[in-house]
Amino acid sequence: MVKYIILTTLCITVVARQPTNHNIIRHDRSCLTGYMTDVQSWVDENGEITDKIDFNYILDLSWNPNPTEILTQNVDRILQPINVKYLSMAKSNLLRVPAIFHFQGRSGQPISSTVEYLTLYGNNFLNFNAPGAHYGVRMNATDAKEADFNLSFRLSARSAWAAGFQSRTFSKLKELDLRRCSIEVINDNTFEGMPELQALYLGENNINIISANAFNGLRSLLHLDVSHNHVGFDNEKLLLEGQVFKPVAKLTSLDLSYTKINNGDLNFMNYFRKSLERLSLCFTQIPRLKPFSLNGTSLRLLDLSGNPGILQGKNLLKGLEGYLEVLYADDIGLKSAEDFYTFDQLEILRLRNNELTAITGNVVSSLKNLQVLDLSNNRLSSWFWPVFSLIPQLNFLSLQNNNFNIITPEMLKDIGSITYVGFAGNFVVCNCNARELFELAYQNENVTSEKLLKSLRYPGSASRIDLMYHRGFDDYNEMILSRSKVTKPCYNTECKDVEDLETEGKFLLVDFQPSEYQCFFVAEGKPVPFSSVATCRLTQINDDIDEIINKGWNKLLLLLIIPTVMLPLFILGYVFRKNFIYFCITMRNSATLSLINNDAVPEDGTFFNYDVFVSYCNDDRDWVLDYLLPHVEKDCNVCVCLHERDFQVGLSILENIVSCMDRSRSIMLIISQQFLASQWCQFEMHLAQHRLLETRREDLILVLLEEIPRPLRPTTLHYLMLTKTYIVWPKNASEQAVFWRRLKKSLVMHKIMTTQNIS
Repeated sequence: MVKYIILTTLCITVVARQPTNHNIIRHDRSCLTGYMTDVQSWVDENGEITDKIDFNYILDLSWNPNPTEILTQNVDRILQPINVKYLSMAKSNLLRVPAIFHFQGRSGQPISSTVEYLTLYGNNFLNFNAPGAHYGVRMNATDAKEADFNLSFRLSARSAWAAGFQSRTFSKLKELDLRRCSIEVINDNTFEGMPELQALYLGENNINIISANAFNGLRSLLHLDVSHNHVGFDNEKLLLEGQVFKPVAKLTSLDLSYTKINNGDLNFMNYFRKSLERLSLCFTQIPRLKPFSLNGTSLRLLDLSGNPGILQGKNLLKGLEGYLEVLYADDIGLKSAEDFYTFDQLEILRLRNNELTAITGNVVSSLKNLQVLDLSNNRLSSWFWPVFSLIPQLNFLSLQNNNFNIITPEMLKDIGSITYVGFAGNFVVCNCNARELFELAYQNENVTSEKLLKSLRYPGSASRIDLMYHRGFDDYNEMILSRSKVTKPCYNTECKDVEDLETEGKFLLVDFQPSEYQCFFVAEGKPVPFSSVATCRLTQINDDIDEIINKGWNKLLLLLIIPTVMLPLFILGYVFRKNFIYFCITMRNSATLSLINNDAVPEDGTFFNYDVFVSYCNDDRDWVLDYLLPHVEKDCNVCVCLHERDFQVGLSILENIVSCMDRSRSIMLIISQQFLASQWCQFEMHLAQHRLLETRREDLILVLLEEIPRPLRPTTLHYLMLTKTYIVWPKNASEQAVFWRRLKKSLVMHKIMTTQNIS
């Protein structure tokens, strides 16, 4: 009881707390490994000791401008042998580590021999000659006065911040927090006197050099965090000298996220062998992994996000098939998922913002333990065969912001057993399957039990630190907890469930917003909610009746047997004939579009009626007629297809669009903000991309009449502008000649190439 009173009194005396509304540091948690305090309970995000630990063993000197002087003034108040387990000197305006670890209580036991958790968060370690930085002192326990300290171990200017660690042995120190201390250089033997250190946090500094022997003596180190260094420094990269990781070959967890690495070849991985299990290279600007560079490790958690081209090649992940459990690979320009074949231990695979156009069945069928598959913001299109149903454990599938133009019955069947699905952000043409998807999700809100995701494995930890922590399941559980339930607009004050659904499924929509689940209604040329489209069974009934009437073999029989029924129907049909015509056109257009994927791919030698199909909005008509046509048709001798001049009378708009695109050598989109505001023009843009992907043609020309800011670009246009060279109409008349010369060259080149193929 006496020790509790003495140490508690010490804490209250020396702490000079600032107001609670001080600057709170915000951290990016998008990387797989998260942030230090996600797994630490003794210190918070701002370097302050938390109330979750035993206050009997805390020495808190944080927020004091001169902790050396404060400690000196309180020496005489310590009557019992001191046993400091948690020591904080956070945000104390220190210019280097002070030499206070020599201090001894009456027992003769120095602080360095008792402290287990030490934080120096938020100080400003400068060069050794900075004015006012005289911490070369030690404590004399007998008279509590400062004495000169031998500084013969003086380091180079930028590494002198560690002066207080020198010539001392921290025999029990387990965790050292040096975040946000403006550290630039870590010199040789900086941590030599810390043989039991298990976790070292060097994040949010300005480190650009780690010397070859910097980690000497850290024989017990399991986790090293060097994340968020040089944030905002465009030209500087972290240099890892020589065999820097050789002394810490037992390292289990390494976090380099948001730190630009100069050693792009990752040769340092050779020192870890089977020890390393968690690695974050998130946004490190590593250009490309070498084949087999990770072979020999036991990596279970890996983040490669934000490094374009890092997985371009073969055998880059070879050797991890039986180990890897969670992989984040966002924004890396990935075009194929073939490298993940036989990764049967994967539980989470996140591939956002890439260039994937398809996922093959042989790859997904080998992912036997995969629970989460995130394919958001790719270029996937509608499929007609089993894909995701081949993954037996899949519980979460995100397909947001892809290129799904139509929902097929096979797609609904394929996702039927998945618990959480996301489809928002796709440009979908209305058909009955869109209604089926909505109705199933709506009915499942009261049927399917909502549950959070968790790992199928429960790995033990060798120490108090949870070295296998990752954000994976947390990220997706947060989406589940914050999702909006599917709601249904009610008409005529009634809201009834549809019972005549053709398909079955248990999925819930994880990204539902009414504005995101709308489809393009071709007949009216505008988006409508999924819930307003007819169901497949009702459509099938209407189609059967229409077929019987068109054949006419029993029309007279029906009129004779049930005249009282047919007469009202004819009256209603006459009154609402326009609505009926629109309905028939919609069904026919939907059927036509659903067959697009099954069309044969044109072969070389195909005869083209037009050289270029031009898609434009009515607001840009004057530019097309007054500028484009004279230059293209007269000067370039190019045959242009315009909808107002060349569409065949009697065919539906959709049939004319598809037919003219297929009979043109190339497709030209005249892009403007008015073009993007037109639903028909957007539909033509989606269809153009869809047809070119299906036919494997590259004959698409983008002409921008004005600059389109990124927030105004639909997903399809953004992808096209990233993958296709486009040309912008100059407002300056002197530059327009160059514009026409470039456009002419492109059109003539397409014409020559296709002519050669035909011949």
